[in-house]
Amino acid sequence: MSDPAPAAPVAHTPGTHVGAPFLPRLTARLLQGRPVRVTLFGSSTIEGVGASAPAHGFGPVFERALAPMVPGGLAVINRGVGGNGAAEMHARLADLLADGSDLVLWQTGSNDAWQGVPVETYEALTRQDLLATRAAGAELVLMDPQYCRMLEECAAFPAFVAAVHRIGADLGIPVFGRYARMKSWCAELGLARDELSPDGLHMGDRGYRLLGEAVAAWLVDLTGAPGGAAL
Repeated sequence: MSDPAPAAPVAHTPGTHVGAPFLPRLTARLLQGRPVRVTLFGSSTIEGVGASAPAHGFGPVFERALAPMVPGGLAVINRGVGGNGAAEMHARLADLLADGSDLVLWQTGSNDAWQGVPVETYEALTRQDLLATRAAGAELVLMDPQYCRMLEECAAFPAFVAAVHRIGADLGIPVFGRYARMKSWCAELGLARDELSPDGLHMGDRGYRLLGEAVAAWLVDLTGAPGGAAL
């Protein structure tokens, strides 16, 4: 049986999933017990900069959390390079497309803000590359920037958080709201901001654990596959 075509654009607010899945290709593979290939594409968060050891970075935590929900087997390709912005990610797009992944998690918007890239330039290039990735057959989800001291002190930063969500809404790509989620973890768990990002920019072990587990649960919720609420 061939895989379903990528989903038509649809907005998503976490916690409001009803009816048809937001990620039909991923959903079908989960329900049919078929293997799933995921590419994590981004900068230092995807690379795991700030973790005490590679196993404590975002990618390995995410993979360990998601694997039990993928009975056919999960392959995760980590294409995170610290310091990358939209231009550097664009230069690596061919490698991403060559992965042939079912799903691409696209982490974006942090480095361009404090490197002085105009938000319009960032947004146009990111949209172009997301559309190229979708045209190649992969489903997409976005992750917005982190809540941390160095970005909070950057005057341009709020416009980039808004841009990620605008791109997601316009292209029908679900967005994991990391910025808001990190703020809520601080409030709910009684954490200081720097406990999640000890160096003021990169997440530490606790931040990566919370993030990796939350993103895995969110993805399964988007599919509507059985067991998603329990992940």
